[in-house]
Amino acid sequence: MTATCACGQASITVNAQPKMLGVCHCVNCKRRTGSAFGISAYFEKSDVVSQAGGTQKYTFWHDAQAHEQERHFCGKCGTTLFWFVSTLPDQVGIAGGCFVEQGLAEPNYSVTDGKREPWVTLPSRWAVWAE
Repeated sequence: MTATCACGQASITVNAQPKMLGVCHCVNCKRRTGSAFGISAYFEKSDVVSQAGGTQKYTFWHDAQAHEQERHFCGKCGTTLFWFVSTLPDQVGIAGGCFVEQGLAEPNYSVTDGKREPWVTLPSRWAVWAE
């Protein structure tokens, strides 16, 4: 499966299904996506088979989830494509919305759910972490 930025210049390809797949309602993910939440797909780093195109990166401390995050984004269109989280050292997070050709399975958890917009409803079978 290949995740690609909006302009098609940068991509990352994995050879497995995500180990974790959920939505995050933190302020940072809302700003990152320009939406009510972000879709995060986490893969083992060893599942990455290729990365194409140039990305720029920035690193910051994520207060809501108490970890450092290194985000990689397309230098041309600005799409956040993938990231690394200090508390998940063997995994890479990939923006779920960037898998448009293949799509992803249904997420199964909601994190920072306490910041979920009141008009967003999610399936009751999903795990919920309020944070």
